Formats: sequence, C-alpha cells, structure tokens
Amino acid sequence: MNFDDKFIEQLKSKNDIVEVVSAYCNLEQKGGAYWACCPLPGHMEKTPSFCVNQVGQFYKCFGCGRGGDVIRFIQEVESLEFLEAVKLLCDRVGLEMPTFSNVDEQKSKENKQKKERYLAILKDTAHFYVNNLTEEKAPEYIDYLNKRQIDRKTQRAFGIGASLDYTSLPKYLLEKGYSYEDMLSAGVVSYNKERGEYSDFLGKRLIIPIIDSFKNVIAFGGRVLGKTDFAKYKNTSETSLFIKNQCLYNINNLKQAKRVGGKLDFAIMVEGYMDVISLYTAGFDNVVASMGTSLTQMQAKILKRYTDNVVISYDGDAAGQNATIRGLEILRDAGLNVKVIKLPDGLDPDDVIKKHGKSAYEKLISEAKLLIDYKLDVLKSRFDTSTTSGRREFVDSAIKVIREVEKSFEQEELLKQLSQMSGIAYEYLRRDLEKLPNKTVNTQKTQVKEKEKTVNDGTVLAERFVLCALLFKKPYAQISDIESIEFSSWVREETANYIFDKTDNEEDLVPSMLFDIIGSDGAKELNEILTSGDLIFNTDAENRYYNDCVIKLVTDSLNNDINALRSMHDNEMDTKKRRSIVQIIQSKTIKLQNIKTRRIK
Repeated sequence: MNFDDKFIEQLKSKNDIVEVVSAYCNLEQKGGAYWACCPLPGHMEKTPSFCVNQVGQFYKCFGCGRGGDVIRFIQEVESLEFLEAVKLLCDRVGLEMPTFSNVDEQKSKENKQKKERYLAILKDTAHFYVNNLTEEKAPEYIDYLNKRQIDRKTQRAFGIGASLDYTSLPKYLLEKGYSYEDMLSAGVVSYNKERGEYSDFLGKRLIIPIIDSFKNVIAFGGRVLGKTDFAKYKNTSETSLFIKNQCLYNINNLKQAKRVGGKLDFAIMVEGYMDVISLYTAGFDNVVASMGTSLTQMQAKILKRYTDNVVISYDGDAAGQNATIRGLEILRDAGLNVKVIKLPDGLDPDDVIKKHGKSAYEKLISEAKLLIDYKLDVLKSRFDTSTTSGRREFVDSAIKVIREVEKSFEQEELLKQLSQMSGIAYEYLRRDLEKLPNKTVNTQKTQVKEKEKTVNDGTVLAERFVLCALLFKKPYAQISDIESIEFSSWVREETANYIFDKTDNEEDLVPSMLFDIIGSDGAKELNEILTSGDLIFNTDAENRYYNDCVIKLVTDSLNNDINALRSMHDNEMDTKKRRSIVQIIQSKTIKLQNIKTRRIK
C-alpha cells in the first residue's frame, strides 16, 4: 500500500504521537522524552521502558524491542492493518483519505473486505436476535428479563436478543446473501457433518452481543433459561475478530465513560454479562466482565488504558481459587492497584443490588480489601485454625505472603493483623519473618551508589552516549572503549557493570532489565542514558560523535591517573617505588598520546 509521501507527512503532523499514545497509557515526561509501561499487546512490565520521543515523533520500547511512528503504534496497539490504522488516524483528525490504485493494495483490500463482511454478518445477526425479543415471539425470555429487573431501555442499550430455534438464523443470513462459509468464519453458525446441516451456534438461548471498543459486534454470548446438563453460558466460537481472553465485555461503555469524564477513578471487574448489565442498570457505568475466563495479561493491559485502579467483584464460588489469585496478580503486575470486594455468602453483585439496593453495593466497594489482605483471608479459609497444626500452617503460609511486601511499615501492619487473626504474639511472628531468606541485595550497587563525582556537563553527556551506544549494540561501539573509564555517577557505573557482566557471560543486552537492577532511585538518570542517542542515532555524525566521546572520557581518565601518580611520586621516599611510578606514568602518557588517533591499548 503506497500513499503519497506528502499525505503521510500531513497525517503524522496532525496526529502528534504523544497525544495519540497518551490515550493508551499514562505518559510521564522525563529528560526530554515521555515514558510509560509498555501498552503494546504481549508485553507486561512493572517499570517503564516504553519511550515516546516527541521531537522525532517516534516510540521505542526498550523491553520488547518494538518501535516506529504513530501509524505503526496504532497498528500494534489496535491489531490493525496499515490501511485500517491510517483510516483511524484520518478519522481522528478529520483528514480525508486519498484515492489511489496500486497492485500492492490487493491483499490488504481483500482482508479489509473480508473483515467488513464478517462484521456485517455479526451486525445483521444482532438485529435478527433483537427482533426476536418480543412478547409474542419470546415470552419466556421477556419474563426472565423482567424478573432480573432489566427494562427495555437497558435491553436496547446492550442489544439483548433471543434465539428461538436452531434453523431460522442460517436461513435468514442466507437470504441476506451471505455464504455458509462466511457464517462459519464469523462464528455464528455451526455445521453437523453427520446430518449435513448448518445451525444457529447459540440456538434457543438469550443472546448478549459482545461489542469491541469501536462499537462493533464481534461475537455473542448466550444463556440458556431452563435446567440443562451443559453450561448455562456459551460464547460463539473464536474468530479473527474475537479472541476471548483478549476481550473484556462492556469495554465499549467503559471507553465512553472515559471519553466523557477522563481517566476513570476505578473500574469494577465482574465475571459475567448479567452482572455487568445489572450493575449498569443500577447506575455503575465503569464495569466490565472477564466472561468467565481466568484473567490474562492482555485483558489487564486493556484495562490499564482506562484506569489505574480495579475492584474485583466475583461471586462467592470464585473466591479463594488459585486461578482467581493469579488473575489478581496479573492485574497487579500490569501496574494496576487491585482491591477485592467480599460479597455476602451465596450472593453475586446482582443479588446484592436487588436485595439491598445500590447503596449497599457502594458500601461494599468502599470496604474492598487490598490484594494482600484478600490473599490472607483466602489462606485462612484453607486451614482449620481452631487446631494447633492448622493455625501453624496458616501462619507459615501467611508470613511468606507478607514477605512479598516491600515496604517495612506495611509488613508491620500486616503482622499485627496476622497476630489478631491467629492469636499468636506479634513478637513471635516478627521473629519468624526475619528467619526467612532475605531478598537478594545488590551490594555492588550499594557501594557504587555512595560514589558520586562532580563533573562538567560535557563529561556527563559523553558518559551517557557511550553507554547508550553500547546498550543498543551500535557496530562502532566496543566494550574495550570503556574498560579504563571510571564513571562519575553510580547509575552510569552500574550500567557499565551490567554491560561488562552480560558481555563476559555472552548474554544479550536487554536495556529494560536495568530498570529492575537500578530501581526507582536511579530511574531518572537511566532514562537520560537510554534517550541520549535520540538525536544522534541514524545520522552521519553518530560514529564521529561516539569517537569524540570516548576520546574525551579516556583522556580525562588518563589525566586524572597521571596527576594522582605524580602526587604519589612526589611523596614517595623509596627510590625503587619512585622508579616504578615513573614507568607507569610513562605508559599512561603514551596511551594519552595514542588516544587522539583512537589507538587505545
């Protein structure tokens, strides 16, 4: 697909990359660039390694390695073809797309047409189901919705419908001009080889359409009303448009809520469609469902676009399961602050609202427990704490959970809480906690952190650029260039040590790992190092600039050594030692002369 260069330039100039990216993550400006945890699919991280350069209008993730311009970003984050990404950006700024003809566009056009055909099938299927939901055609479905207090306004808002049988939908779609092959690809029908028949995939169920953030119907969920030997809920099969563990139900309304009021204070995560619909009816528009699946990294990443805080509201049957806790940890690892609502036994969110009203559910939200407190409650439910052995097992497991908490004051509070839960004195619990193996401490980092030197700005810039070139494996950058350099900052010294260690062990350099090694204290300087090549890389001057930086640093280092040696020589009384110092000075002087031609020994 070839567009005119001027059009692409115009499109990019109207879509500032910082503005576009900020809709998907919280960007923080540091040292002339913007940083965030990577919002791209498939990459989860705790510390920011995703960088957006506003001057150059490009992004780069130092963790997963992906990067590019604003068009490439939209392709990655929204899983779109190039043409679709261009159209989205055009629509965003009201720019008209040019018309063109090119043989290279054929495949992209075919993919687009196929996608549009599937979306049309899904849209027509949704209308078909909605038209079935009437008192005359589907009285049992209307009765069920009335009992759930889901009124017509809510039914229309969520596009709720009904499947009355197994044969009407395929016939309807066939009459609309769709092929059975396309119906199968869209996921709305199934095929029985033995009978040679096509049937409604969700036959005889209440239908809930699943809508993406662009307001497209991409799949359906179905609920059977009567008692059956199979699951009450069922989704249409996964397709190119619908991958279940990468979707959140009601994300379209969550996006609208963010668009109206900005980033949400929090989002409520429930299990299923009906919980979402009931909460929405009660006035909660910040609710989504994981649709019964264990939470995934992709779902966490999607949620992070809209809020920093999530409240989990699963029913009692899900509480305490390992999969639930793992899902909560996935949310936490995505940078979300996680709390868990403790629902009354046997009740789901809909039950609470129906029996006790909206205010009762709001009270549960205000009392939601932090993830660590929830984990302790789950642990307690697994052991019989009325027995000595059960109480001991509970305490042993709980202390290991508390050990995961990094802040000392939080550990103190949790130990006091555990003391109350177990009846064991705080002092004994503290002693048991201290017996656990310490977390790995980087003593080298602690030592080097104490060493800071006052140097001029030129030295700082040179140190940063040389390290940056080495981290990004520039062909002209050699590790031998920094062997004699003593860096003036503990962060830069630590970065150099990382490069040495990885090179010695023949391991790949992964710049994002440095965020975990160095920690929050040095994150700002590390950002400066990683972005120091932004304006120099990919220019004719980068090799020469690197060379000049190495010359400066090695020259400064040698001059400092020579001056120190001369001072030692003047204060030394032993003739042999004085002669030895002179030899070292001469050797370093030769290196100083050679450095000007980059003959570094």
